[in-house]
Amino acid sequence: MSRDLAVVRQASAVTAQDGGRRGFEQIGVPVAGALHRDRYLTATALISGRPDEGIPALEILGGVLALSLVSDVLVGVVGPGHAFVDGREAANGTLILGSAGARLDVRHAGRGPVYVVIGGWQPERTLGSCSVDTFSNLGGGPFTVGDVLRGSAARPDTSSVGRFHRALPETSGPLKVVGTGHPDAGAFCERTWQVGAVARSGVRLTARGWVPRVESIVSMPVLRGAIQITPGGEAIVLGPDGALTGGYPVVGVVATADLDRMSLLQPGDATSFAEISVAQAARAYETLRDRRMRSLAHPSAFS
Repeated sequence: MSRDLAVVRQASAVTAQDGGRRGFEQIGVPVAGALHRDRYLTATALISGRPDEGIPALEILGGVLALSLVSDVLVGVVGPGHAFVDGREAANGTLILGSAGARLDVRHAGRGPVYVVIGGWQPERTLGSCSVDTFSNLGGGPFTVGDVLRGSAARPDTSSVGRFHRALPETSGPLKVVGTGHPDAGAFCERTWQVGAVARSGVRLTARGWVPRVESIVSMPVLRGAIQITPGGEAIVLGPDGALTGGYPVVGVVATADLDRMSLLQPGDATSFAEISVAQAARAYETLRDRRMRSLAHPSAFS
């Protein structure tokens, strides 16, 4: 048995996301999932007390999300946004109780996505995930006015209201890349790149004066972070909704530890890359994972 939790009154670039649709990459189905993994996991920890890739979240890439709450629900907002309940600002990164009849407004105000978690929300899942692939609309599409969020009929446990946590600080410096052995991998990392376009499917980059050695290859499944080089000299770094090369060669893959930073890029930004080994990429990920777990386990992280 389920109940209505909230109704969408306004939505701009808002989709459902979770940890992703894993296990189908070899047949070209993208993982999709949260664009900024650390912010998403921080939001899930507000609800469950620990990071949980199975918890759905509303991912906001811009504009405003407005919900009319139909039932009493627990709500957490993480990321560069401002949340308001009936016009009164609520704390970012803190689990709050939204009362039935209230209006929740979340205004995006910064770089990268904002995540909203709602306790008990149970969206439909496709291939085991609620994540929306915006490139193919697998899993549905962006939210529109009138959409209803349905979920558990159980009343929320208010004992966790006030739990708070902050996402890890963003790092800086060149983005780390594991090379593929392509002859242009080194030249790619020697240049400064300008961001031309940004989407969940990927980030398009340009660099002056570079003519790459591009030979068409058979289209194949690839990982998020794969860096394709086009005949025109552009680079495309695939995002969570990109799963195939399109016949372009791949010079490298952005290290998992730096994928969240890709989601912060905006058109007009300049960015650079540094080549590292697989072992170095693994260590960088382990360091990030340990930082996240220590942060979540710290006694001061929760009230």
